[in-house]
Amino acid sequence: MRVLIVDDEPTVLDFFAQAARAKGVEEIETASSGEEALGKVIAQTYDLITLDIRMPGASGLDILSPIRNMCPHALIAVISGHIPDDFTQEMAGCADLLMHKPVNLINFNKLVDGALLIANTLDEMKKLNDVDA
Repeated sequence: MRVLIVDDEPTVLDFFAQAARAKGVEEIETASSGEEALGKVIAQTYDLITLDIRMPGASGLDILSPIRNMCPHALIAVISGHIPDDFTQEMAGCADLLMHKPVNLINFNKLVDGALLIANTLDEMKKLNDVDA
């Protein structure tokens, strides 16, 4: 499973990366800005993307829809201490989960477990389709 953690706070990046590693995730990348995240998503697909809303430059709101379009099968969790008023229903539809900071380890582990289950299920379905083809 491949994970992308997007947040402008280094301590949050480290916390989520360490927690994902502890769950057995080997492919973990981080981005500290929206622009950096978009560059990574253009170059790579991900199974789980955690996305902070408030960041300097391109915010999580600015990149949410493009990320969903580039990674349609990824589990996208918007994680923020403050959900702004302009977080529309359309934007909410691009995210699979909305989590408020601070996120505790138990809830983050549940998020990773869910993403692992989805990624494994999609892999199994692909294998079945390859056999049938």
